[in-house]
Amino acid sequence: MEYSSPSPDALEHPQTEQREVRAVVGIGASAGGLKAIEELFENLPSDTGMTFVVVQHLSPDFKSLMDEILARFTHMEIINTENGTELCPNTVYLIPPKKNLAVVDGHFVTTDMDRDQIQRPVDLLFESISKCYGANAFGVILSGTGSDGAIGIREIFESGGVTYAQVPDSAQFDGMPRNAIATDCVSHVLSPSKIAASLAEHARDPEMRLSADPLTREELTGIRLIFSMLSERHSIDFNCYKETTVARRLDRRMQSRNCKTVKDYAEILRSDKAEVDTLYHDLLIGVTKFFRDTEAFFKLQTRINRLVPQLQPDEELRIWVAGCASGEEAYSMAMICMEAFDRLGISPHFKVLATDAHQGALDRAARGVFSAEALEFVSRQRQTRFFTQISKTQYRITPEVRRQIVFAQHNLIEDPPFTKIHVVTCRNMLIYFKAQAQNSAIASLHFALERDGLMMLGSSETPGKLQDEFETLDQTWRIYRKMRTLPVAIKSFDQLRAGEQAPRRLVNILNRDKPEQLSFTGLLDAYDLLLSEFVKCGVLLDEKRNVLHVFGDASKYLQNSSGRFSGNLLRMIDGEARTALGAALVRSAQDRHAKFVIRDVPFAIGGETFDTDVTVRMLRSPVANAFVWFVEFGKPTATAEIVETEVRVSRPGDQYDALEAELAFAKESLSATIEELEASNEELQSTNEELIASNEELQSTNQELHSVNEELYSVNAENHRKITELQEVTEDIENLLSSTDIGTLFVDENLYIRRFTPAATRYFNLVEHDVGRALSSFTHSMSITDLTDRIQSVLETGKNFVREIMTLQDERILLRVVPYMSGNERKGAIVNILDLEALAHEADDHNDNR
Repeated sequence: MEYSSPSPDALEHPQTEQREVRAVVGIGASAGGLKAIEELFENLPSDTGMTFVVVQHLSPDFKSLMDEILARFTHMEIINTENGTELCPNTVYLIPPKKNLAVVDGHFVTTDMDRDQIQRPVDLLFESISKCYGANAFGVILSGTGSDGAIGIREIFESGGVTYAQVPDSAQFDGMPRNAIATDCVSHVLSPSKIAASLAEHARDPEMRLSADPLTREELTGIRLIFSMLSERHSIDFNCYKETTVARRLDRRMQSRNCKTVKDYAEILRSDKAEVDTLYHDLLIGVTKFFRDTEAFFKLQTRINRLVPQLQPDEELRIWVAGCASGEEAYSMAMICMEAFDRLGISPHFKVLATDAHQGALDRAARGVFSAEALEFVSRQRQTRFFTQISKTQYRITPEVRRQIVFAQHNLIEDPPFTKIHVVTCRNMLIYFKAQAQNSAIASLHFALERDGLMMLGSSETPGKLQDEFETLDQTWRIYRKMRTLPVAIKSFDQLRAGEQAPRRLVNILNRDKPEQLSFTGLLDAYDLLLSEFVKCGVLLDEKRNVLHVFGDASKYLQNSSGRFSGNLLRMIDGEARTALGAALVRSAQDRHAKFVIRDVPFAIGGETFDTDVTVRMLRSPVANAFVWFVEFGKPTATAEIVETEVRVSRPGDQYDALEAELAFAKESLSATIEELEASNEELQSTNEELIASNEELQSTNQELHSVNEELYSVNAENHRKITELQEVTEDIENLLSSTDIGTLFVDENLYIRRFTPAATRYFNLVEHDVGRALSSFTHSMSITDLTDRIQSVLETGKNFVREIMTLQDERILLRVVPYMSGNERKGAIVNILDLEALAHEADDHNDNR
């Protein structure tokens, strides 16, 4: 494929409608990546409307010909990027040599590489395009060694973008693809040609769920149906999640199962429970790492350092990490707290409450085992103190950090919040929630915080409607302070979505958004015919006693009062009928397998009172903790498998007896509950006593460790003082030896040179690097042939050797050899050489001056 340059007219009159950048594709590669890049562009159309940025590891001294090579495989314009270059669609940009490349506000920013640091140009590019383009960012990792790109892949994946990795078996070097895949943040693992096909498919649908109205009504209905199935199996309501945010992760599962529509995928979920579990894990996957956004943690650490001294003597610092995923952020907070208490020289007294809705993530977090790559942004000092290496590639959190953290399953939207919290972090989780759920979550966090407590959110999250309740301490890293203890109403999610969505799958089916479609209306018509055949008159209720469906002419028994409409059945019935039906519903909830028939219930219809039999029965789902009530008016339908309990409504004269019977039943239930609570309380008291005993043992052990630590500190201080003294003595000796005119030579017991003075080089041909070499390997200028024998004799006998001799230059010198003593042992010898003639001249000069 030949490359054709753009025409001059095209350069002078660019088509402005093509200048808008819709999507940016970052491509990272290293060793063996050129072939993969060629294959990708060879199969990629040149009119996708996307912008491509290629970052390949190159030698700084290598002149790249990438632009000429790629020109053979694509018709797109290829540009060697410079600082300030503007991004354009249908263009390929190449990283310049010796530079890092990032995208800011639609322009490229280049910076010089620091050769003393590990180079991660792919990560830098991916992180920048994820921040600028969010869900419009695409990341591609091709052949190469190392782990560059793995961090950037996480950033793109979390921002809602699409990520690719080359199939490791097809890569010449599989290091970069495998490390990217290991993050669990790769949307597709494909060959380069198939990556090109997938990118082209995204380009053919430019909206890709990114417009103001991203999902069709049928897709929304299908997604809500899937949410209902997830809720039934895992007891977590996904209706608080944004459908558009979840759609990309749903797409990945759909493609893996070759499903064209959401409806097709929903049908698979009905029969494949393993796929439901896989989707559940995929939706709740947590993308986190130690000290993510290092500057943010530095800012928070500064605030915590100020907070700790303000605590009361017995007050415990309480931290809540909401949405902790696999635990990296929770452990990071624990390390910061440990260091804050260490600065004050006091024992750590804090607790980190780490919560998440996914039990599997909590189990991994509680083990406290992480890969070496996960510690990339942990300082060497923290690695040494807070981690123990258990293998070449794995590290374990130390017990002193682990025991400060409590991991617990907690749903921020549905479960009640904690209390007396000083610091709470909830980063990059609210962005997945709808606005109402976000407000509910922020209200829970506000409720949990003490006054002046700190809250840190993700970089794109805010307190929303509760902004006035917080003081902004750091706008960049979203650090806030609770201003007052004014209570804020915390609504449950059921209240938030009341009237917006139905609670169970049956309502999802009944409330179809496109009734004109035969696939839905035909099924509903069939259901109506079937129900009318077997159900003559009745209503279907949800768990909250709201009317879901009215069968036959049951509406004549219901009355609508003035004011705001309520779907609750008991609000549509008056008088004795309400009391009787309410009691029957309570008894039905207590005895799930019984059918309660209430005889002669009085109903006011058209100004007259009619006695009607009412049947109440609970229908429970066999696969989930969900149920509905069926209330039938008239003669009950016989069912052989259901135990029937008959109850007659007491007339006004007998109401006291009925109330006494109801109170007796309530009293029995209360007594049973009290007995159960007493038994539980005894167990808790026993457990508490054991915990108190264990705590005392731990306190004793802690005191012993504290005592040992103080002793070690004292020993360390003493060693430090001695080292300082030794340094001073060493410096004194160095100055003495360098200032004297006496040639001095130190040798060890094997006659190897240990040290010498500058004056000794007049008689021995020595330089600095000769230290450690044998004295016998050097010649000297003195008229003595058995010098080494004389030195050896001094070592053996301990007697000094002194002789006046001549040098080869006829200079008169005094040679003196004495043993080098270390205690009572001879560890070597000292050779002194004194120039007698120079000494005589100095004496004559001194006499003349007198």
